[in-house]
Amino acid sequence: MKAQLSFDFYFSLIVFIVFVASLFFKLITFFPLYSEEVSLQKLRAESYQISEILVNDAGYPGNWHTDVPNAKRLGLSDEIKNKTNILSASKITAIDSLCNSAGGYNKVLDLLDIEDGFLTSFVDKSIEPNVVLMTCLPPEAFAKLRVEINRTVAFGSGAFGELRVSMWKK
Repeated sequence: MKAQLSFDFYFSLIVFIVFVASLFFKLITFFPLYSEEVSLQKLRAESYQISEILVNDAGYPGNWHTDVPNAKRLGLSDEIKNKTNILSASKITAIDSLCNSAGGYNKVLDLLDIEDGFLTSFVDKSIEPNVVLMTCLPPEAFAKLRVEINRTVAFGSGAFGELRVSMWKK
């Protein structure tokens, strides 16, 4: 006796439904990890771009450190030497004093066009013990650090150090 619906049909249908459901649940659990990694890579790229701007751009105007309130863009490259990865000590001092002034952290965020959390520091590694030349961090407590970029830089005086740029999602 032949029928349209048999045991084999029901068994195959149940196996197919279980297979599709397990595939669906695997995709649901994989997607949050994937989207988190994508956002982390975007943040890492943005922090590298900010480190590039700080290290290899003189800012606008080139001598913005002499007139900080009229600065349009921050950059720490020495405009006189005009070489890659050579930083101006006076610009580092100016951004440190700007960041540590009242409302200065938000001004630094605006001048660098940053929407997420941001922390940066310069460490002079040419002398022992290492000296922190500048630290710019938010006035309030911040979330856990998500990405950090470390770059070796040189100062106009011939010393060398390290730039650390850390970013996180607000």
